[in-house]
Amino acid sequence: MEDLRQELLKAAMARGTLTYGELMRILGISRGRPLFEAISAVDREEYRKGAPGFAAIIVRKDTGFPGGGFFCDDELPPSLRRPFSRANDPKLSAAEINFIKEAQKRIWDYYSFEAQT
Repeated sequence: MEDLRQELLKAAMARGTLTYGELMRILGISRGRPLFEAISAVDREEYRKGAPGFAAIIVRKDTGFPGGGFFCDDELPPSLRRPFSRANDPKLSAAEINFIKEAQKRIWDYYSFEAQT
């Protein structure tokens, strides 16, 4: 998982994103459960350290935003939480887009600052 964290850290420090496809190629894994578990493991460790994690900067190639599954997380505000039946729906509401943009800014600010210290 450290390889994954390092790739995500580089993207965050550069104020960029990585696509799911890029991560799958880097890790040599497939979509679905293996990718979800890898991202979740890295983010759990980041949260444990008080960091924001990286999930919001992992995006779909076609939309530039995280997939619908991002919004199935129990940690999201109830007004944004999706049922698992909508996990594959790439269409995002204005509120979801705003939430992602704010989350990305927090990630970029946090890891950019961390790189300077």
